[in-house]
Order: sequence, then C-alpha cells, then structure tokens
Amino acid sequence: MDKALVLLTLEPNVGPGVIEDIRKTEGVIDSNFLYGPYDAYVMIEAADTSDLQNIVIDTIRLIDGIRSTVTCFVSG
Repeated sequence: MDKALVLLTLEPNVGPGVIEDIRKTEGVIDSNFLYGPYDAYVMIEAADTSDLQNIVIDTIRLIDGIRSTVTCFVSG
C-alpha cells in the first residue's frame, strides 16, 4: 500500500462539513484542520500511486470549499 499526505488550502469561512466530506472518501485514513500556511491535512492510502492520484484529483479536489492541494508521498 502507498500513502500520501495531502495539505489543503480551503476557501474562507469553510466549516467542519468539508472535513466530514473528506473523511467519507474511500482511502482516507485521517483528516483534520491545521493552523499555519495550510488549513487542513488528509492522510490517504491506496494500492499504488496511480490510485492515490485518482483519490486526490477525482474526489478530494472536487469537494466544495477546497481551494488547492499539495500532495506529499510518504515512503516506508
């Protein structure tokens, strides 16, 4: 299994509903709000990097309230 940490920038005044929607996504292990340059993070797991990419592009990026993402692949 491959893992990735996805850092999110959210639209202003987005509520906890965004995190709830993210947590319902298949492959999401953990997600929560952050303080700092990014507003939230998502840890995802999938069979391979192609599946990770599909989760980010086809699902997470399409959730209302997400402005941008940065994906960091986790090795090990």
